Amino acid sequence: MSKMARFLASLAIAWSLLLATNSSAQIQTGRPIPGELLVRYKHGVGPNDRALLHAQMKGQALKRFDFIDVEHIKLDRGVKADDVIKRLKGNPKIEYIEPNYELQASIVPNDARFSELYAMRNTGQTGGTAGADIKATSAWDVFTGDPNLKVGVIDTGVDYNHPDLIDNVWTNPGEIAGNNLDDDHNGYIDDIHGYDFVNNDGDPFDDNGHGTHCSGTIAGTGNNSIGVTGVNWRAKIVGIKFLNAGGSGSTDAAISGIHYAIAVGCKLTSNSWGGGGFSQALLDAINAAGAANQLFVAAAGNASQNTDVTPSYPASYNSPYIISVAATDHNDNLASFSNFGATTVDLAAPGVNILSCQPGGGYQLLSGTSMATPHVAGVEVPESS
Repeated sequence: MSKMARFLASLAIAWSLLLATNSSAQIQTGRPIPGELLVRYKHGVGPNDRALLHAQMKGQALKRFDFIDVEHIKLDRGVKADDVIKRLKGNPKIEYIEPNYELQASIVPNDARFSELYAMRNTGQTGGTAGADIKATSAWDVFTGDPNLKVGVIDTGVDYNHPDLIDNVWTNPGEIAGNNLDDDHNGYIDDIHGYDFVNNDGDPFDDNGHGTHCSGTIAGTGNNSIGVTGVNWRAKIVGIKFLNAGGSGSTDAAISGIHYAIAVGCKLTSNSWGGGGFSQALLDAINAAGAANQLFVAAAGNASQNTDVTPSYPASYNSPYIISVAATDHNDNLASFSNFGATTVDLAAPGVNILSCQPGGGYQLLSGTSMATPHVAGVEVPESS
């Protein structure tokens, strides 16, 4: 049985999460970032040949992702990425050349206020159907989580000072804060609680709110008499910021985040974002993480569409390491905004009016497959299960 199959089987037994249902519609994709490319060369293409190809592209390599052998290329001013792709796509020295897409947090804002976490235990308190939940209280009778489990939240960052998160935010034991050195020699300076690939520094503080909300659902401290409770009471959140204050990011930054999650040993990542067209480089990165024994839990998307027909990336990539998550409401029905797909969506979890943490120590209600995804990312089944 594959890793994915074992995970889903254990998930069904331990948490009784719901399978997605069917519906219809269409999606928008994030735009390509002007003047930027992701390029993988054929095996054996050395520095001299790459330099010649850079000259042909009229660009330079900003970064090389050694773990998937991909370069992030910035073209000279006025050079169009589409023209370079058309000109070099058939070049015998290039494995693939593609746009660097803009990616977005997968969120459907909702200003309604409720105080109950129906997703964990639904008694009908929000007007929904009693029992339409993830059976969290039954699971907590058996297991409340492992403090050694590291979950990479690849998102807008995390408020690591939030009173419901501070005890469950990962602290890098090999790094000394503020000395501007890479003490643990992992390639990242002062990465105490994670890393910020927007500002390229070791401070992944959340200036948007999306990542903190997702983190609270994954691992808000349980049984501490305040605020909310995460699915996993004791897991450690690794803040991996690649989306900016407006909730936007890029394919190359997402790849950087995945690489970091591998470097610090995350067991899985929570990915409540999407957009853009198919990226072989991003798929290569996800598969490389999978080869390092890491699962990639992804939001199915919020376009009310069948992703078997019109894919939504990254959730729709064909990879054994991806778990694609749709959203349900407090009646166990597919959320009106949620994508679905008998083949491309693996399961669904509550994602409508979910109460969780927000930066500054507060709480807010949000809806989206973004909110469903951390309900799955927070699940850890004991080894004996």
